[in-house]
Amino acid sequence: MKRKYLNTLVALAVLGALWGASAYWDKRKSRETSKTESKTEEKIVSLDSSHVQAFTLKPRDGNPVTCRREGGKWVLEETTKSPPSPLPADPSTVSSFLNTLTTATVQDVVDPHPASLKDFGLDPPAESLEVSTDAKPQQLTLLLGDETPTSNGLYAQVAGNPRLVTIPGYLKTSLEKSLFDLRDKRAATLDADQIRRIEVESKGKRWTLEKNPEGVWDLVLPPPVRADRSSADGLVSELRTLSMQTIVAEDKKKAAQYGFGSPTLTVKLTSPQGSQSIELGKKDGDRYDAVNSALAPIFTLNSSVLTQFQKDPADLRDKDLFSFSTFDAKRLEIDTPKGHWAFEQNKDKWKETAPKPKDVMADKMDGLLSDVRNLRAASFPKSGDLAALGLAKPAYRFQAQFGDKNQKEIVEASKTGDHVYARRTTDPLPSELSKDSLDAIEKMLAGL
Repeated sequence: MKRKYLNTLVALAVLGALWGASAYWDKRKSRETSKTESKTEEKIVSLDSSHVQAFTLKPRDGNPVTCRREGGKWVLEETTKSPPSPLPADPSTVSSFLNTLTTATVQDVVDPHPASLKDFGLDPPAESLEVSTDAKPQQLTLLLGDETPTSNGLYAQVAGNPRLVTIPGYLKTSLEKSLFDLRDKRAATLDADQIRRIEVESKGKRWTLEKNPEGVWDLVLPPPVRADRSSADGLVSELRTLSMQTIVAEDKKKAAQYGFGSPTLTVKLTSPQGSQSIELGKKDGDRYDAVNSALAPIFTLNSSVLTQFQKDPADLRDKDLFSFSTFDAKRLEIDTPKGHWAFEQNKDKWKETAPKPKDVMADKMDGLLSDVRNLRAASFPKSGDLAALGLAKPAYRFQAQFGDKNQKEIVEASKTGDHVYARRTTDPLPSELSKDSLDAIEKMLAGL
């Protein structure tokens, strides 16, 4: 046989062997995968969280805590106190805890009959979880021990069953909870979305935000003026997430020593549910001692709450004179000392209708709309005398029509010396704009 044919046969034999090995490996891997997938994960406790009526956490070092359903709500008791004083629990934290407990799976069976549990941190256990239910079993106890040497597992045992198992190590922080972890830590318990009035006093400054009948925030100076929406929403968001950082005392018997006689900040909240006041007392490290009139304890809050609410009223005023979007604009009218202009949109094209009809290039109209929309207060004059500011007979007038409901907003402006003043016609108080705020608009109109 010629050498070249021999080489070809050898190559074919090698390829056949490789193909056979590959096919065998794939078949074996498929069987192993199928076997793994068919294996049902075993839960450490066979229980539906909806049947849990109470549970008690007994840490190796620390006080036992009992959490139970009461009138459709979860309440907490530190069982070492006599008599125990119920505290409201945080429903989301309790729900998360129970979900973790009832879905935790056995990671590995370490020993069906261990001779000793001490080496695994289960004699005594790091924590005992005693659970009461309205189903079967009515009582069960889960014992948690130490972490495995690799820290990826946690030794565990169900009371009454000698088997030693591990569960995933990341469940440790979810199952080992303290009284503070489980309690309701909301510093403001009113529904934030229902708050209608926020009154703040700090360092002699006072301001009030109040929702008007249209559901829009006003800043009550008086008179009521438009509040900056993002600032108001930011304060509501702060209240929604305001959380106790530590508990200083469970009652207010010694409140005077925490600086509440002359509070650093007072925030009064009003909603259809009622009202409550939050006070910040003296500095406590990098936090502040605080109380809520509707809650029993003295607690601490992060110092950021003082930064959020200790504002100058001018910072809360809406500085935008217009609220329309340039994409929603349908008509624009402008009066200046040099004349009157009117523009209308028709089938996505803009036309000038005054002083003379003609088409307007899209980029120029977009520029003009942007310049008008961007009219914005730089500051607010102390005087509200419209005549003194040239606004009794303003030389400039801007009217925008926009939106599906053809809303209208009108802004009047004047130049007095080096100052430019303006106000939306529905605003009782004027604002001051930058001195060149009208220049771009006048230049654009001249170019048209």
